[in-house]
Amino acid sequence: MKKLVTLIDFTGVCELSLEHTAIIARESVSQLILLHIVNDPAEKHREKEIKEEVRKFAHYLEAEGVPFSIHIDYGPFFETIGHSLKALNADLLIVGTHGLKGIKQNFVGSNILKLIRLIEMPALVVQSHSTTPIEGYHQLLVPLLGKTENAELANPVAAFAKIFNAHVQFLTFFTPENEEEARKRTAALNESIAAQGVKTQVELEKSSLYSSSFSRSIVEFSDIIDAQLITLIINKEFENYFNETDQENILLNRLGKPVLCI
Repeated sequence: MKKLVTLIDFTGVCELSLEHTAIIARESVSQLILLHIVNDPAEKHREKEIKEEVRKFAHYLEAEGVPFSIHIDYGPFFETIGHSLKALNADLLIVGTHGLKGIKQNFVGSNILKLIRLIEMPALVVQSHSTTPIEGYHQLLVPLLGKTENAELANPVAAFAKIFNAHVQFLTFFTPENEEEARKRTAALNESIAAQGVKTQVELEKSSLYSSSFSRSIVEFSDIIDAQLITLIINKEFENYFNETDQENILLNRLGKPVLCI
C-alpha cells in the first residue's frame, strides 16, 4: 500500500477518520493525500485559502508527525469524486460517515453506498461512533456469501492485514445445498491469503438461503471475536444477499466497527 486518500468535509466524524488515517499511514509508511471537493468551481480563486483551511483542520496529523499533501477539486461531489480518485491513483480511500443519526450530513445511508459503488478502489468507512484502534487493526472479519473469486478478495485483504500483522477470520455462510462449494471456496481463499504470510481462521455457519439475518450475524460475530474491522466485498453477489437496508446496517453498524469495502 503506497498511497492513501482521506476525504475532508470539515465535520466531526472527519476528525475521527483522521485518527484512523494516522494509524494506517504510520504503519504502512504510505504517501497521504487529503482530498477536499468544493461544489462551486467559482471558488477556485480561493484555492490557497481553502488548502490552508484543510491544513488547519488536519492539525491532528501534524501533531502526530504524519506528513500529508492536500488536493482540491471542484464540482458536484458525485460527479467529481471518481475522476479525482482515478487521477490520484490511490490504493485506499478513507471516509468518515455520520452513521445512523446523521440525517442532514453528507455521507449517510444511501449516500455512502452510492460512494462505495462509484469508486474503483478499496475504501475504509469510519462511523461517527467508531473507537480508534490505537494499537492498530489486529483482527479482521471477512464474511463470505455467494461466489467470491480469489482475485477479487485475496490480495487487498492480505495487503491490509500485513500492515498490522493481523489475523484474518473468515465467516462463511452456507446452505445444505451449497455446503461443499462453500467449503472449497473458503479453503481456496484461505490458502491464497495464508500463502502471503497472513494468519487465518475459518468459521462456517449454516443458514437459510433466504435468511434475513446475515447483517446482524456478521456484526454480532465481529463483537464475539473482538474484530477491529469488518471487510466486505461489494459486488453483484453481495447485493443478491443484502438489500440496501441490510448493507447500511453493516456499513453503519451499531457497534461502530469500521468497514473495509473492496
